Amino acid sequence: MGVNISDIRYQSDNSKRSDFDWVSILLIFIAIGIIVGAILFLFYFRESTVAQLIESKDTISAIIVENNGDKTESIYLCFYNPGTNKLAFIAIPARTRVKVDYEDKPVYDVISNIYFKGGFSVVKKTIEKLTSSTFDYYVVYDLKDVEVLVDLIEGIEINNPNNLNYTDADEKIFIRVQKGRVLLDGAKTKQLLLFKYGSSGQQVMLENHRLFIESLLDRTEDLETIFMHKKTFSSLEKSVITNCTKKDMLVLINEMQKVNSSRLLLYRMFGKNIVIKNEKYITPVENGKWLHGRIETVKKFINDEGPAPIGDEVNIEILNGSGNPGQAQSLRNFFLEYEFNVVHYGNALRNDYQKTMVIDRIGRPSLAKRIADIINCREVYTRIDKTLLVDITIIIGNDFEGKYVR
Repeated sequence: MGVNISDIRYQSDNSKRSDFDWVSILLIFIAIGIIVGAILFLFYFRESTVAQLIESKDTISAIIVENNGDKTESIYLCFYNPGTNKLAFIAIPARTRVKVDYEDKPVYDVISNIYFKGGFSVVKKTIEKLTSSTFDYYVVYDLKDVEVLVDLIEGIEINNPNNLNYTDADEKIFIRVQKGRVLLDGAKTKQLLLFKYGSSGQQVMLENHRLFIESLLDRTEDLETIFMHKKTFSSLEKSVITNCTKKDMLVLINEMQKVNSSRLLLYRMFGKNIVIKNEKYITPVENGKWLHGRIETVKKFINDEGPAPIGDEVNIEILNGSGNPGQAQSLRNFFLEYEFNVVHYGNALRNDYQKTMVIDRIGRPSLAKRIADIINCREVYTRIDKTLLVDITIIIGNDFEGKYVR
C-alpha cells in the first residue's frame, strides 16, 4: 500500500500551523492581561511615592524650571514639610551666571540658557552642585501652560498692590495689569508673572508669584477636578515635563489644601552684580555659599511652627474686643517671638466682638491676609486710616483662644 508523501507534508503543516496559531493568540491575550493588570496595579494599588514621603513626614524637595518660549525666566528651589504644612521657594533669576558642565566642556553660562542647551539633566547637575543639595522631583513648564491652567479654572482673583505697565514692542512684551482686586484670565496671569522691570522689578516679580501661588492654594478643589478629567489633564500633560506621576500630583494637590499664606515663604537668590562685555549678570556669592545659608534658613522655617517672616517692617496694633482679659498681651508676645513689630496693644472700645477681625489700614489687603492667616482669621477688611500710624489692626473677638481663632 503506497503512502502519498505530499499528503503527509500537507497535513503535518496544517496541524503545526493550527497549534501554533492557537498558542500564540493565547499568549498574546495573557501578555495584554499582564500589562493592563500591571498598569492598574501601579495606578490604583501602588502608593504614590509622594504619599509615602508625606506619611513619613519627610521634607519633599523639587527643582521647578519656569520657561517662556526659548528661554528660562527663573529656576525655583521648592521645599515642603508635610509635618508643619509649610511651603518655601528660592528663586534663582534668569541672569544668574554659573559654571555649567555641558557634555563637551564646562563653561560659564546663565540660567536662562541651561535647559535649552543641555536639558533637565544638566540643570539638575548644575543646581545640585551649586547648592550642595539633592532634589527629589522636578517640574518643567512654560508660561503658556499657566495660561491654559488659569483659563481651565476660569481665572484667578488677586489683590494686586501695583499698577503693572511695561511695553517693549521689539521683544513683543505688553504688560497691563491694574492695581486692586482683579480677576485675571490666562493671558493676564502670564503678564503678571512676567513683570520684572524697574529698580525693584525682581522683588515685584517674586511678590507676583506669591499672589499667583496663593490664588492657586484657594482653588485646589478646582485643580483636582482638572487633574481627574482625562481630556483637560491631557492638554497639560503633553507639555509639562515632570517625574511626578498623575497620582503624585493628585496627592500634592490634596496636601496643598493645608497650606495658607502664613505657611508660604518666597525668597530670591541674591548675588554679586558683575558686568562682562557690557552685559550685566548676577553671580552667586562665594560659589553658592550664601545660597547654602539661605537653604538652611528655609529648612529651619519649614521645620518649626512659627509663621513666615514678612520682608518689610509691618506695624501692628492689637486690641482686645473680647470678654476674656489678657488676650491682647498674649497675642503680642506671640508676634514678638517671631520678630513682628507690635507698636500698640490694649483694649478695644467695647468687649462684645464675637469674631476676631484683621483690618488693613494702608491699602495693602494682601498683607492683611498674610497676618490674618497666622492666627487662622477669616474676617479681613480694608479701612484705610493712616492717622493711626499702623499698618494692621487686629481686634480680638470671643472666638479667639490663646494664639488662634477657633
